[in-house]
Amino acid sequence: MADYIYTMELRLTPNQQKGVTLVQEIARAAGMNVYLTGGAVRDIISGFPIRDLDFTVQGNPLKLQKEFERAGAVIGGADDDSHVIYVTLPGGVRAEVSAARTERYEKTGKPPIVTPATIIEDLRRRDFTVNAIALSLNPGSRGLLMDPFNGAADIEAKLLRILHNYAFVEDPSRLIRASGFSALFHWPLEEGPRPVTTLRKKTITSSTSAIAPLVTSSSNWPTKMIR
Repeated sequence: MADYIYTMELRLTPNQQKGVTLVQEIARAAGMNVYLTGGAVRDIISGFPIRDLDFTVQGNPLKLQKEFERAGAVIGGADDDSHVIYVTLPGGVRAEVSAARTERYEKTGKPPIVTPATIIEDLRRRDFTVNAIALSLNPGSRGLLMDPFNGAADIEAKLLRILHNYAFVEDPSRLIRASGFSALFHWPLEEGPRPVTTLRKKTITSSTSAIAPLVTSSSNWPTKMIR
């Protein structure tokens, strides 16, 4: 089994490593589970430069702003609707801390309805399999890689694969992201997704049962629309 914590520490700069530790400590003090997610995990696995750190917490990161400021971080902005804060950590490390959430699209091209979720449910809402990966930073599970859509395999194969057939219909901006990723990484976009409906049922169920203590529901923040 790959040692992803070792790989992470090997790939991050000293300031980025300190940033990960700081976010861990602040989230833990607030009683929130925290994960390194998205592009940061993708780039750690792929070997591409890690420019920013992306964290997902099961809870409301807006409540952590004062603690970040006390630790010397600068809050660059916040999205009250989707519960995301943009932080520059000490040493100039850019980071995004977001709440684990689901996004439900009632109408094509309209902003989704957002609700709090577990980390596994959060991964299901993402755009491509290579971005739907999380690395646990929590005591007792630190280093556990959650990869319900086999994104690590697609990284190894150098493929971009959407999570489901309606990905571009729900959010057309994903087409722009797909073009950007393809140009940046020189990875082709698969013509169609893996049959993830079956994969979701099998993998999400097994993953959730395996890490049930880690994916209890986050604090109840109101359902809102992303604008």
